[in-house]
Amino acid sequence: MSSQRKIDSARANGAKSHGPITDEGRKNSSMNALKYGLTARTVLLPGEDEAEYDLLLNTYFDDLEPADLVEGNFVLDLVNIKWKQRRLCGIESFLFQEEMEMQKVDIDRIYNSYPQVVAHTYAFRKLSERKALPMVSQMETNLERSYARALRTLEKRRERRETKSEKRTQSQDRTVDTDYEVLAPALLSEEDLK
Repeated sequence: MSSQRKIDSARANGAKSHGPITDEGRKNSSMNALKYGLTARTVLLPGEDEAEYDLLLNTYFDDLEPADLVEGNFVLDLVNIKWKQRRLCGIESFLFQEEMEMQKVDIDRIYNSYPQVVAHTYAFRKLSERKALPMVSQMETNLERSYARALRTLEKRRERRETKSEKRTQSQDRTVDTDYEVLAPALLSEEDLK
């Protein structure tokens, strides 16, 4: 149970903030974490480039042209998964760079000169003994599967929508033909029928 002092403090702090005052400020505030009205953007970590994410998002939306909110959510999933894959690539690169720096002294003691693959091999061996590299690899695999699943689901949904549209069009065409067959004799005069 909260003490009276905490309750009073919370009320005092709450009274200090009045939020946005202008209509424009309220409008901007209401859209703070939304993109395309689909979902709050929680995929970005502090320090990640929002403009780069927006470019990726806009590119996917322009290329895949979602027809509705459901398709838009699948496209957003694809973008978020791709963003996480890129992040993991950066993490993996940093792990290797850091490990190569740590192994440099030992490698320099053993070899007078060596190709870069030696440093990569030493770093790989050390990283594979720890959990970091296998964990990154497992996450990459999971993200690849998620990406493929989201893309397949989007494609299947589009196929179903197109099939429904074709059936509807065929149904309308038959209705027109049937109606014409029913109406044609009534429109023709008795002389035309002879």
